[in-house]
Amino acid sequence: MRVAVSSSGPGLEDAVSPIFGRCPYLLLVDSETMEARSLVNAAVSASGGAGVQASQMLVREGAQAV
Repeated sequence: MRVAVSSSGPGLEDAVSPIFGRCPYLLLVDSETMEARSLVNAAVSASGGAGVQASQMLVREGAQAV
């Protein structure tokens, strides 16, 4: 399963961000293999709707859970 995690940095060793829509990075982690892919959150500087934009990006990337 591909799980999306809001993150303060691009790697698994970075802290989880308490903010979803405006977090700097979103990590897609395969729960079976622990392989991770880092995505720069383009919605971080959105004037509004950052959470919706981040969610739409994750859907396009194949996230199955957040």
